[in-house]
Amino acid sequence: MEVTPVTKTLWMPHAAVSHYAAAQSDYGRPALSANAASDQTQLSADAIQFGFCAYEGMRVYIVDNQYLIFRSRDHHERMAQSCAALAMPCPSYDTFVEAIRLVVESNYDGNVRRLYIRPIVFAAGGGIMPQQDQSYTYAALCTTFDPDIDSLKVVVETENPRTVPAFSAVKTATNYTNSALITRRAQNLGYDTVLWLDGDGYIRECTTMNIFLHMNGEILTPKLGGILAGVTRRTMIDLLAAGGGNVLEKDIHVTELVDGIESGHVSCLFTTSTALGINNVALLKYRDDEYKLGTEWPTVIATARENYRALTEEFPSGLAKYQGIAERSQIGVT
Repeated sequence: MEVTPVTKTLWMPHAAVSHYAAAQSDYGRPALSANAASDQTQLSADAIQFGFCAYEGMRVYIVDNQYLIFRSRDHHERMAQSCAALAMPCPSYDTFVEAIRLVVESNYDGNVRRLYIRPIVFAAGGGIMPQQDQSYTYAALCTTFDPDIDSLKVVVETENPRTVPAFSAVKTATNYTNSALITRRAQNLGYDTVLWLDGDGYIRECTTMNIFLHMNGEILTPKLGGILAGVTRRTMIDLLAAGGGNVLEKDIHVTELVDGIESGHVSCLFTTSTALGINNVALLKYRDDEYKLGTEWPTVIATARENYRALTEEFPSGLAKYQGIAERSQIGVT
C-alpha cells in the first residue's frame, strides 16, 4: 500500500540543527536543515518512545533591519534546568543562540514583525529502556504564530493535576500530554484554557500561561517552586516594579481567589505567556459557578503592559530604558 506523506506544517521550511557528540561532550556547530525528522533521528528515539524532550518557546521581534531575540539568556538558563532534570546535556549559550539566528535569518521574508521560536533538545538514540544511548539533538524551529486575543474564559480544574511535582518547574514534552487533553476538553465546553491547582487547592498556573491578580490594591502571583518560571512572567514583574507596582509572590488558595472576585476585592485577573502575550481574564468557572471579572486594567498594570509592548516592538529605543532586560537579550541583523 502506498502511503502519501503529510507535508503541511505550521513551521517554516528551514530548521537549524545541532547534534551532540559524546566523544567531545558537546554539541556541534548548528547547520540549516529541512524541517523533517526522518533524516535527523530514528523512530526508536527516546524522545518518541519515552518523552525525553525539553523545549523553550521564545519571541523574536523585528524592526527595520534588526531583530531582537528577547531574553535569550533567560530561555537558555531555563532550558539548561529542564535538560538537567531529564539527564540530558544542554547546548552552550553560543550554540543555542546561533541556531536561532540561523532560522530567523533564513526564514525571514521581509514582511513579518514577530516570530515564535521553538528550541528543542531531545534524546535521538533509543533502546529497550530509556537513556541507554548517549545521542542527543538540538534543533530550533520558527513560525509566524501570532494570535489576536481580546480576553480569556478560564475554567478551574479540580480533579486532575497538571503534572507530577518533580516536573512542575520543568518545560518538558511529557508535561503537556495530560494538560493538552484536559484543556481540549475545556475548549470543547467553550472555555479558552484551564487554571491548575496543586493537591491542596492552591492556584498554580494556566495551561502555557502564568497568572496574576490585583486584589485589595496588591498585585499577586503564585510563587515559584510548583510552577514554570515564565519569562514573560519575570518581565512583567520587572516592569511592574519599575512602575512602582511591586508584585507579591505567594501561595493563593482557589477559595481566596473566588471569594475575592465575589466580594469585588479582585479587580483584575490576567495571564502572561511568551506565545500569547498578556491577556485579561474576563470569566472564571469554578465548580458549578461562573464569575465575571472587570475588563479595565488598573493603571499600574496597564502601564506595564504598554511598556512590555514598547520594549519589544520599539527596540532599541524602548529596550534602552531597561538595561537589565537588554543584557539578557540578543540583537541581530536580518
